[in-house]
Amino acid sequence: MAAECLTTLTEQWIRERLQLKHPRLGDVRTLSLPGTYEEKIRHLGNGLNNFVRLKSLDLSCNALVSVEGVQHLKMLERLILYYNCIPCLEEVKVLFELPSLKELDLRLNPLAKNYPQYRPYLVHAMPSLRILDGCSVRNTERKDALLQFSSDLLPQQLSSSLNLDEDRRYVFPDQGLRHSSSFINIRPPSPRGPGLNLSDRSNPILHPPRLTYSSFNKTDAGSSQPGSYRKPLEMLLNLVDKHWTGERSLHQNNNFLSQAVQILSMMESDISSREVEVKTLRRETDALRFQAAAREEEHKTEVHNLSAQLEEARRAGKLNEQLRIVLEENVALQKQLIKLERQYLKSMMKSSPITQIRGGSLVATNECLLAELKGSGEH
Repeated sequence: MAAECLTTLTEQWIRERLQLKHPRLGDVRTLSLPGTYEEKIRHLGNGLNNFVRLKSLDLSCNALVSVEGVQHLKMLERLILYYNCIPCLEEVKVLFELPSLKELDLRLNPLAKNYPQYRPYLVHAMPSLRILDGCSVRNTERKDALLQFSSDLLPQQLSSSLNLDEDRRYVFPDQGLRHSSSFINIRPPSPRGPGLNLSDRSNPILHPPRLTYSSFNKTDAGSSQPGSYRKPLEMLLNLVDKHWTGERSLHQNNNFLSQAVQILSMMESDISSREVEVKTLRRETDALRFQAAAREEEHKTEVHNLSAQLEEARRAGKLNEQLRIVLEENVALQKQLIKLERQYLKSMMKSSPITQIRGGSLVATNECLLAELKGSGEH
């Protein structure tokens, strides 16, 4: 049985392993280097320095103890570190420098067992992350992580999984062991630090429009700044940071309770004013609806009148058409009558012999014929 070989990653090793002959490593988009039984990667070294456009990197089933060496892969979107030997969060803090990283897999690494709260920690520290350990990052999960790690002090950040001892060092309940202070220095950027600003009104999570207030925002000198904003949630969080030491409950802290009541009263008064505005808007809406209904009724009446006029016009058009047809028939009958009169005159002239015309002139004969023609026409 061959012994396992631990190696440090180099460009030459990658080319030989993948039989890669392309001269420009910057053109590579996907790289899969899972470990084998005979050989596993222990350190990344400088082997990935020239893969500047790499988007997907698979380093599963290796023996990595650190991910130092991937921080320059600014276009990396997918990183698989499944089943490695990464011991603590200190070794993955370089991943915070990858702005495009969307998928990360750290399952079956020692840190997953040593730090049960590493998932919300990484979700908060890496805003671009969409899939962690094969599971999608939900919006509710991201908001919970934001609230959990919203303080500059680590006891508030890890209060759900860490216990504060008398030396201000932290004990993980699952392990019962004290870890070095290096873990204290690798927390995600605080919302009050340069990474995330609670006063940033453009952040819809921290400052939804319905929870933003222009009052109760005082400067250090005690004067209010016009046009400035603070959210009650921020004020409550700051109040908790100020009074809570992580040891005793705040239920009996009169200073905290009095200030919290003031903040909640501010919210209540603002809600009351908003309710008055809502009632006014509702009345205006009802008035507009009444006006719209009246205008709609007028419109219907006008449409009905126009429809009646249009129907009358259509009927008049039909009568005109019928009159035109009758006139055309009348003209045709008159033409036919004239034609018949001419035919009859010709027939009468042919049937009367000239020898019977005695002692009269031709004019008298014509007059007689015309008189007979008129008589026959009247019959």
